Amino acid sequence: MNTQVTSLTDGIIREGIFKLEKLEFDTKFWSKDPTLWKQDKEHREFIVKFLGWQKVYDWTLERLEEVTTFASDVKANFKQCVIMGMGGSSLAPEVFRTVFGKQEGWPELIVLDTTNPDWISSVRTRINPAETLFIFASKSGGTVEPSSQFAYFFDEVKKSGVKEPGQNFAAITDANTGLQELAKKNHFRHTFINPSDIGGRFSALSFFGIVPAAIMGVDVAKLLTIAQEQAVSFGPQAPIKENAAVQLGAYMGACYVNHGRDKMTLLVPQDLATFGLWAEQLVAESTGKEGKGIVPVAGEALHENFDYREDRYFVYLSTGSEDDKRVKAHVDELIERGYPIFTIALKDIYELGALFLLWEIATAAAGAILAIDPFDQPNVQEAKTMTKNVLGQLAKGDIPASINAPLLVAKNIAENVKLDTLAQDIYSLLESNDYIAILPYMYPSEEVDKALLALRDKIMLRTKRAVLFGYGPRYLHSTGQLHKGDGNNGVFILLSADPETDIKIPGQQYTFGQLCNAQALGDFQALEAKDRRAVKLHLAQPLAKAIEELAKVF
Repeated sequence: MNTQVTSLTDGIIREGIFKLEKLEFDTKFWSKDPTLWKQDKEHREFIVKFLGWQKVYDWTLERLEEVTTFASDVKANFKQCVIMGMGGSSLAPEVFRTVFGKQEGWPELIVLDTTNPDWISSVRTRINPAETLFIFASKSGGTVEPSSQFAYFFDEVKKSGVKEPGQNFAAITDANTGLQELAKKNHFRHTFINPSDIGGRFSALSFFGIVPAAIMGVDVAKLLTIAQEQAVSFGPQAPIKENAAVQLGAYMGACYVNHGRDKMTLLVPQDLATFGLWAEQLVAESTGKEGKGIVPVAGEALHENFDYREDRYFVYLSTGSEDDKRVKAHVDELIERGYPIFTIALKDIYELGALFLLWEIATAAAGAILAIDPFDQPNVQEAKTMTKNVLGQLAKGDIPASINAPLLVAKNIAENVKLDTLAQDIYSLLESNDYIAILPYMYPSEEVDKALLALRDKIMLRTKRAVLFGYGPRYLHSTGQLHKGDGNNGVFILLSADPETDIKIPGQQYTFGQLCNAQALGDFQALEAKDRRAVKLHLAQPLAKAIEELAKVF
């Protein structure tokens, strides 16, 4: 893996490294000294419990036989494997799935991180439950999305005639969680216990990422060994000025603190596109708090001579693929126009493990410069609490009128936003350093996904702003922390819809469709409670057409 920087970028990095040297980053980080980030007792006690990821590749390599033995068992008995998780439990497996692709002779990996019933139905139609292994992945062991998925698919496995349905399930969790007990009670095929001192978004090289990778046939020994070897250049022995991970973190931190650039735009070829989703979660959830936040922008369309605002800086991930040529042409144009760019070039697909580690260290370094705790997520619970309140109403048979209201507008902007003047009203809300976020709670069929990305592109071209995009409820475990924790720099457009076909959740008084829409409403309420500028639209079927009509307004 190589890194390259422009002269402008090099100057910014030097500023960040100067700050990190003053903070004694090299010493404090590797000795797990929490005062690198925070001085108060509460934060210090929390931080030291979440630094187990620094050399987790060693821990996982020591347990590789358990992983590979299980992967061989799955290969011999199942055709597909469905990962049921959210956030850190699902995004690393999604990167492995898309980057490595289906491996001949190994099970197909499917990652399911949603409560949308149309999305769940699309997975159900692809599999035979009797021939599928389901992995319930949750650090806490009680996350609502995979818990609901488990209830549904466990029932489906029983209906398929499997005598011991628990043998079609495995778990990845921390010690002493409810999931560990659930796995024991239902005689799961295997339970992997992860170290408790690793937060979900830092868990890519632990069981959460490596077990799914092994099941799909990735050479995880090679992946971890390369990460271990390249970690030498990221570790305490590497001079801080030559450490690529620290350089990236210095760049991120100094762009924010010294230059007012908070929109970190990822330029990634299609063969590595899902890495942008993973990095988006890592950076947004780690830095978006205390009125601060590095805003990661992933998956934007590239336009020649696009007039990016001065709040942008760029990180380019190069793979040497055919599509990389397209991205490289855009990068060359940006360099010529004087934008700051940090380039990371992968020489081999198996450097992916080292790339995860590089970004984790960089994010920890950037957090030190921003003087925030990069390991907590203080605002994530707010949307969960609001959703729980809505579900409580549904369980009583009381369906809130607001759950499918055509338009909901946050109280602080209610007088300024109307349905018939929606686009101009939203544009008028934008202030100097703002971004826009499009947050759809729907199944990304090819038509829907295309229509939503066209809407995103149209708004970006019209406003010249960074336009974030994330499917709900996935983004709640990713950029959702940033939305509520930053300096109120976003304008949020939430999109919900009734499903084409709903699914009852076994053991609950509500359906997946109701749960998904409750999560959309819950997040709208959480944004409103934080005085954010939020608008929620409930669209009619067929969705692709409804989104195209919405795009015409913009």
